[in-house]
Amino acid sequence: MSQPPNPYGPGQGGGYGPPSGNPHQGGRPGYGPGGQGPAQGGRPGYGPPQPAQGGRPPQRQGQGGPGPAQGQGGYGPAQGGYGAGQGAQGGYGPGQAPPPRPPARPAGPHPAEDLALAAPWQRAKARMIDAGLTWVAGFAVLFPIVLGAIGAPSKEDSGSGWSTPVLWTTFFVMAVIPFLYEAIQLAVWGRTLGKRWIGLRVVLADPAGEPLPITTAVWRSAINNLGYQLGIFFFLLLGVKVWTPFLVLDFVVVAGILAAYLWAIWDRPLFQAIHDRYAGTVVVDDLAE
Repeated sequence: MSQPPNPYGPGQGGGYGPPSGNPHQGGRPGYGPGGQGPAQGGRPGYGPPQPAQGGRPPQRQGQGGPGPAQGQGGYGPAQGGYGAGQGAQGGYGPGQAPPPRPPARPAGPHPAEDLALAAPWQRAKARMIDAGLTWVAGFAVLFPIVLGAIGAPSKEDSGSGWSTPVLWTTFFVMAVIPFLYEAIQLAVWGRTLGKRWIGLRVVLADPAGEPLPITTAVWRSAINNLGYQLGIFFFLLLGVKVWTPFLVLDFVVVAGILAAYLWAIWDRPLFQAIHDRYAGTVVVDDLAE
């Protein structure tokens, strides 16, 4: 019996199996990358065009190979990233300016200069009145209560006559009570009893003359009382409990506190003490014509 003609053309061997040749080119010819093109007598292929013999695969127009210069290129410069050449999404490139800063306060006289600022000697009088009221009341009322509860310390018991309860009571009378006394009155009325007696009031420097917010009143009072007194009691505690020569440093702290108050004498143009400068406040004279 004669065999039917080979549908795959001459030279392919008989049967319907895969064509002889490269064993890695399986499947029917003409349907995959390993199939035969029309030039070999097979059916037209359905895959990508096959390379010509001895050459590179043909490329359609617009279909690039690997590399950024082809039509379909990858992630090269044409797509742009997050570099200096990017527009609104990137940083501040060579051709892009940063956003403008908010305008600063115009140069010239401070707006609080037009207020009737209190003289340093008036402020000193008001401070002495307030300190006398708080310290006298604290030592006259609180100290007897503490000493009655714990008993008067003896030098034999504590080594110096300063027991721990006495130290903390002294700090409470000289720092905590004045802080509460001043913070509450400044937050409510803008003045303490001493300033009311002299005719003074504490206001904001900018906006000039505005009443103090509660936070500013508390902050100014904390600097003026707790902040100034912490150094004194820190070295007092070290001198009493650790080493007596530490007490010498208390004189340095007291000198610094006096300088902070006296700063208002040479401060221009607002006559601010150190705590005023940190809090942004000025003291005005309500009785000035």
